Amino acid sequence: MKKYLLSAAVVLAMCATFGFKVDGSHLKGYIDDSHCAGSKTPMCTPATRVHCAQECIKGGASAVLVVGDKIYKIANQKAVLKYAGKNVTVDGTVTDDTIQVTKITETKS
Repeated sequence: MKKYLLSAAVVLAMCATFGFKVDGSHLKGYIDDSHCAGSKTPMCTPATRVHCAQECIKGGASAVLVVGDKIYKIANQKAVLKYAGKNVTVDGTVTDDTIQVTKITETKS
């Protein structure tokens, strides 16, 4: 039993150390800015989301991908800037809470 617990602890430690990586992820959400996306209270309405996200990103916030309650950092910011505030489908590689975008497509809400 002790060997089993030790083995499980080693595996968990390795997962935590090396991170979680998923190639070929296909996620649907929207591009927001890092300031507003993490806020408990909405900073803008759905009608003003595009303008709000664009202005915050121009002001220095990072673009992020919001999928439900999960917020993903975006490794290659330039790939998503023109989609700020818009609903998107994103393909890429997810490592922990960061996605390297390989393809992005605007979608209808």
